[in-house]
Amino acid sequence: TTLIFVGTILGVVYVVRQVSSGIKSTKESLEHKGIRISDKGVSVKTQKRFDREDYVDATQRGFIKALNAASFGPADD
Repeated sequence: TTLIFVGTILGVVYVVRQVSSGIKSTKESLEHKGIRISDKGVSVKTQKRFDREDYVDATQRGFIKALNAASFGPADD
């Protein structure tokens, strides 16, 4: 029974180490692609910079799409 108990503990330790190394390698590959995962959240590195004009244009496009999707007035039967 002692041998089974020790074998089970060693098996659990092995699985935990394999999972931990898998997580570490996944984080490294994502970080290489520009995605950083930490205990505080996820951050994405981008090469593009937005100025005020780009922000206003995107906001207006979103507003117009929402306005066009909304229905005002009596329902069409």
